[in-house]
Amino acid sequence: MKRIVTLLILFVTVATFAQTKREWLAYADMAFKNGDYSNAAMYYQKVIDKTTPADIIHPYETKIYSVPPKAVKKDSTTAAKDTSKAPTASNVQEQYVVHQIAECYRLGRDYKNAEDWYQRSLKNNAAQYPFESYWYGDALMKNKKYPAANLQFEAAANAAEHNDTALFKLAKQKISGCYLAIDANNMQKGVIVTELDSVINTGTSSFSLSYYGDENTIVFASSRDGNTITDPKKQVAKYTSDLFVATKSEKNWSDLKKVEGPMNTDQNEGAGFLTLDASRFFFVRESTINKNEKDIYFSRFFNGEWLMSQKMNDKVNLEGYKSTDPSIVPDNSIIYFSSDRPGGYGKMDIWYEFIDQDGRTYGEPVNMGPNFNTAADEVSPFFHRATTTLYFSSDGHPGFGGLDVFKSSLNLNDSVWSVPKNLGQPINSNSDDNYFVLDGSQMNGYVTSDRKECKACSGGGACNKIYSVTKQPLIYDVRGTVYNSENNQGIANATITFKDIRSDWEPFVIHTDSVGGYFYKLKPGVELYMKAQRQGFLGDAGTVFTLGLTESKHFEKDFFLAPLSSESVVFPNLEFDNEMVVLRPASKKTLDELVDFLKLNNNLNVEVTSHTDIDERGNDKNNIKLSEERTKSSVDYLTSKGIAAQRIISKGLGDTKQFVLKPKTEEEHQKNRRTTFSIVK
Repeated sequence: MKRIVTLLILFVTVATFAQTKREWLAYADMAFKNGDYSNAAMYYQKVIDKTTPADIIHPYETKIYSVPPKAVKKDSTTAAKDTSKAPTASNVQEQYVVHQIAECYRLGRDYKNAEDWYQRSLKNNAAQYPFESYWYGDALMKNKKYPAANLQFEAAANAAEHNDTALFKLAKQKISGCYLAIDANNMQKGVIVTELDSVINTGTSSFSLSYYGDENTIVFASSRDGNTITDPKKQVAKYTSDLFVATKSEKNWSDLKKVEGPMNTDQNEGAGFLTLDASRFFFVRESTINKNEKDIYFSRFFNGEWLMSQKMNDKVNLEGYKSTDPSIVPDNSIIYFSSDRPGGYGKMDIWYEFIDQDGRTYGEPVNMGPNFNTAADEVSPFFHRATTTLYFSSDGHPGFGGLDVFKSSLNLNDSVWSVPKNLGQPINSNSDDNYFVLDGSQMNGYVTSDRKECKACSGGGACNKIYSVTKQPLIYDVRGTVYNSENNQGIANATITFKDIRSDWEPFVIHTDSVGGYFYKLKPGVELYMKAQRQGFLGDAGTVFTLGLTESKHFEKDFFLAPLSSESVVFPNLEFDNEMVVLRPASKKTLDELVDFLKLNNNLNVEVTSHTDIDERGNDKNNIKLSEERTKSSVDYLTSKGIAAQRIISKGLGDTKQFVLKPKTEEEHQKNRRTTFSIVK
């Protein structure tokens, strides 16, 4: 009996303290699969530690069966293959382990160690990892070693060009990103990024800030002590995430509390979004069954309280995949979100779906397309209602290292999104920057970033923290010159009129200087019509918009005025059917052009003269009357379009001035039945 006890103690001791390489490898693979990258890295290093005992084959031990490779028939035309330098099983295992350690540090955001281990893996020249140079370059880039990273991406692009189209494109984008980071012009002036205080940034992680009802109240997710757990033996509060609300008073944050209602559970919650009318709250909850599955939930506010949260249907949430980062448009009709569901362009993509007031969807989710999405990750969409701009983060577009914040604005006239633009430094860094939000004034916002090393994080990596983004006031102005179009000489003392297209305020004028130049500071959020005039010249016009702009801008607008003469303006004659006074469609088009001309040149008058054919009504008196009626048709049309009657001189000349003296064809008769226009000062 004593011997049996001794053997049991010995067995337990060996199992606990003297694991073999195979056992450590099994532990490491399991930890890696579960996303425990810190412990996985430690276990993998045990495998290649020379002090770790070699594998011991125990009787009746269960082994993983591998299908042996098929035998290759030899013939006289096939040379014998030299296998003397083929990697041994232990070398293959070591190559795998070194690669996995590098992966652990990358996924754990410990880029310093990731750089070292990817370099080591690259030196192994393992055939099963042909694109290791890409990830080595990625680690170098995140450590701000842009020239060295650029060389690795060049190598990765060369290796992937004919083998992996997606990776080839990503490598090329990373090369562009390296040049972007080196270019000092991509540093935004007047933008200050500051880490928020410990009320917000405490614990191991704070992220996904959004506005909660007003711009002085925020909702965000955080992993910290005191978070919701149900089983202290299996869960650690500071490693779970709950949703919190805080209020800004002057420069400090206060009134921190968990979101009211049934949102926080022992599962991980994050990325909360309150609709503009505060009727619904959307958020993300991680599955406890499948760590690779995240779903979007929502709760409705009814009778003064939040109802039980519901998971959105499979149009948004697809089993086995991630759906995250909800952002709702102001009228609650569209939800933007990020997902790795099938049908995308890579990993996480930006999608949108139409929803009703009860959170139900209709139609199929729509991918935002290759203008937004790449073979890498696109996440954290935020729709800025004041500028109809979609902000999102990507590590597939050219950036500074990790996820960068980009923006794309929607043109409401043609429903076309602009090409995504990188927001530049300091909003973006060499690390992951996401969950960007911006207030209505575009002066203040927030971004989540892991740009600083975090002592609270296990494994020495970086953790997400929330930063404020403060911009100096946006500056807009317009400058230019008013020229004589015939000789390109500047016109002094020309008048430039500014008119608000939306009629929110009265028009105003400025004048050019001695050489025809002008300069004017513009207000944000305006749409202006500009008109340049000078006595003795025809006017010129243009527009300038600051509405919807998210950055300062200096406009340049020149005007070219043609000297006024009898030949400077020619409008087509209006022709009428026999004995008719009704305007033809083509005649209305000509009159519309005249209306535009007279509105631009409001210092000029017009003379309208109508004529009849010589035999149109048989006598001179009737022809004079007919020509006057035709003149009246033109004058009435002009005044209906806003041209003052006192600016129009009208004459009916009957058949006194024939264009064709002896008309023979109907076309020649019509030329006599005409209305002409001439400009008078």
